[in-house]
Parts: sequence; C-alpha cells; structure tokens
Amino acid sequence: MPDTAPRRRFSRRPATRRLGVLAAALACLATGPQAWALHMPKESELGPQALTPFMQSSDHIWDAVLPLPDGRMVLEAPAWLGNSGPQLFIRTPDGATAPWPAAMWNTAQGSSAPDAPTQDTAAKPIIAAAGLTRTAQGTLWVLDSGVPQREQPPKAAPRLLEIDPTNNAVVRSVPIQADALQPGSILSGVAVHEHTAYVPDSGVGAILVVDLDTGISRRFLDRHPALTATRPIMTPQGPLHHPNGGLVAMDASMIAVSPDGSWIVVQPPGGYLSRIDTGIFNDPHITPAAFEESVTQWFKTPSLGGLVIDSDGTLYWSDITTGSIQSYTTGRIPRRLITDDRLRWPTTPGLDGKGHLYVTASQVDHSGAFGGAPSMNWPVTLYQLTLPTTPPTH
Repeated sequence: MPDTAPRRRFSRRPATRRLGVLAAALACLATGPQAWALHMPKESELGPQALTPFMQSSDHIWDAVLPLPDGRMVLEAPAWLGNSGPQLFIRTPDGATAPWPAAMWNTAQGSSAPDAPTQDTAAKPIIAAAGLTRTAQGTLWVLDSGVPQREQPPKAAPRLLEIDPTNNAVVRSVPIQADALQPGSILSGVAVHEHTAYVPDSGVGAILVVDLDTGISRRFLDRHPALTATRPIMTPQGPLHHPNGGLVAMDASMIAVSPDGSWIVVQPPGGYLSRIDTGIFNDPHITPAAFEESVTQWFKTPSLGGLVIDSDGTLYWSDITTGSIQSYTTGRIPRRLITDDRLRWPTTPGLDGKGHLYVTASQVDHSGAFGGAPSMNWPVTLYQLTLPTTPPTH
C-alpha cells in the first residue's frame, strides 16, 4: 500500500536526510543499460555573440516563453515568483505587450482569491500560472495550479485552460479531479498530446494523466524516487537553501512529451531526467512492480530551470548550475550549446522553429520565492540564442 502521509515541500527544516536516502534509491536505477549515455561536453559550441538580449522587464520575472508561428510570444510571469499583475502576456512582433488571452483572465491574483479552494473553475481569472505548452494542432494549454505561494494553502482548485491563439480566447477549462491530488500537492508543468495531458506534482512527486475529453484525472508513480527531490538544487554558489539553512526541495516539475506521444520525460529541478513509455498508463495488465520499473533514467542532468522539446524529439534544457543551454537528441547525444555568465538561473526555454531559442535569465534564487528578501538585479532579460546549424559530432 502506498504511503499517503502528507509531506511539505520547500521544507523549512533541513532536508539532508531525506535527500540522502532518496539519492541512494535513485542510484539503484542507474545500474542498468540506461546509464550508458554519453557525457555532456565540457566546452560550449557557441560563443557569447550567439546570445543576444531580446527584451527586458523592470517589474516582471518571466519563467517561460513560448514563441508562436505568427511572430508573437506568450510570456509567463507566475505569482509564486512574487509577480503582481498579469501572469500571462502576449508580445507582438513590434515589441508591445498586453495581458493574455485577455485582461479578465489576469485581473485577480492569489492575494485576492478565495481563501478556500473551489471546484468552479470555468471563466475565473488565473490564480497561479504554472506551465504552458503548444500542441501540434496549434492550441495552447495553460496549467493554473491554484497555489500562488508554495508555503501557503491553495487558493483554488487546479485546472487546465485551452487557449486558441488565433482568437485569443479560452475555449475550454478542464478541472483536475480532487481524488488525483494529495495533501501538499502543487501541480507544476504540463505536456499535451492529442487528448491527453501529463502534469507533474511538484509537491508530492507523481504524474497526473488527464483525459481532456472526459476530464478524468488519474495519478501514477506516487512518490517514485525518480519524481521526488533526491538531490539539492545546485546554483553557482552551491546548494540552494532557505534563509534558516534548510535545503530547498521540489519534486517533479518539468515535463515534455514526444512528438508522437509515445513517451514523456520528466524530472525534479535537482533530480535526473527520466523517460517513461506512455503506454503503461493504459495497460490493464501491467503489474505494480513492472510499473515502478518502467521509469528509465535517461540522462544525469544538472539542476535545471526548465526544458522544452522540438518537433524532432530533441530536448533543450537550461542548466542553472553553470548558466548553460544544452540539448539532447533522441539518440542520446548531448550538446553544450552555450555557457554564459549572463544566464543567471535560466528558466523554461522556447523555440521559434526558425533556428532560435529564447530563454529568460530569471534570477529565481533572488526573487524571494524561497523565503528570503528579494535581491533582483533588474532588469530581467529575455535572450535570443541562435542555434548551431551543424549536426551533433558524436
């Protein structure tokens, strides 16, 4: 029987013992053939000239960017980083920004939301933007976790919003069923393929699989070692701590689904990248043991600020430890594209399909999100990286 006792994430108590025990469990997963991936190169392929400032803000911390085919960009400025005002913006090609998909969806923030969660999720402003993705069909899905501050109770029930970028309109709101959550659940990140959404639980490690047509939410791999905070989040200055000295811990919050929907990758910020065959979620004959063993360690990643997947299955992620952008092909070939001191806690990147990657140096560790006083070095800068045109050399 799985352990259902509630846990607090971002614990203000030292997490060393829990991290050590779970790290040992995770190490056991690395003993099989899946551990034979190539090492990340130490030298960058690109020089600093490939990374150029694209836009800046003196009052918002963006943690995700999603370029659209028409030249616009969706920017996420979540409440948990201390942002006030809109949590979703649209940037037009001329540089203008506006709340998106409309002002009404960005009028109420966590401080003004109800004190108790509600299941009435339709046509209510976004409480806590916690992930966005674009499907192959062109629509966008936004996760509203309902938790604007991770150390405080939810302000609303979590939901998924489908947005038509052509009309700038929310066309569907899909509530996450309460029985798929646990005390302490904080959903973060979303990946969508056709009629299925995959959502990690960064508060109590698990994967939620949501049928977007029926609204049925199912919970899998509850507290699996690959989905829990097994390692400290490493910054250039060392492990990330709360002001009182306790290690910051966050369970799985980064996820992507393959273009054909056959697998997902997922990881906690301080964990390793794992790959999971999505077929297991609908296999009525799979045993509990086989289910647990179906999680494959895919790469020993550093601490990440975000990841995104390209149309060919190549992953791009931001390394917060070294200030790097790296990529990883489906053939398991890693590339260190660039390392640059300007990339201070780079977060979830976006691809424009025209040879560019966009990423914000979000300075998350200076935002005050982990309990300390904010010490941001404004402005926050969104950078454009011109990707290499040469294939991997391995």
